[in-house]
Amino acid sequence: MELNGQYTFADEQEIVWQHLMDPAVIAGALPGVDELMPVEGEENAWRAEAKISIAAINGRYGGFVRMSEQTPPKQYRLTVNGEGQQSIINGTALITLSYNEETHETLLTWQADANISGKLASIGQRVVKAAAAMLSKQFFSAVANQIPAQETKSS
Repeated sequence: MELNGQYTFADEQEIVWQHLMDPAVIAGALPGVDELMPVEGEENAWRAEAKISIAAINGRYGGFVRMSEQTPPKQYRLTVNGEGQQSIINGTALITLSYNEETHETLLTWQADANISGKLASIGQRVVKAAAAMLSKQFFSAVANQIPAQETKSS
């Protein structure tokens, strides 16, 4: 199943990148996740437990989150493998950042390919796609809320 979306940050690209690379920020932004636990022996890999409450996607899920193919501050690949509620979720997303000099905003776009089996697959792609869109918006919004406001300098 292909998924995609975008989010606009009112911040510079480098600042957005730094926050997207911070495991504490990511854990604080992932819906239902309290902590990302580093995977021993793997750089940029974490184990996560999440409690999600969205219609038929309600329940506890556990899995791994990995970042690879990093090209700071422009793009990286995010890979997720998880299971829970009689379902298995595997996917990869290419996250790309671009800065608009005129508006002073960073546009984040993501293109994902997800493989879902079990109970989640039986509820249908439309529900899963709607849930993914909602969760991604919540996630990027929560990341944006963790970026400190820039102080206005007086002339």
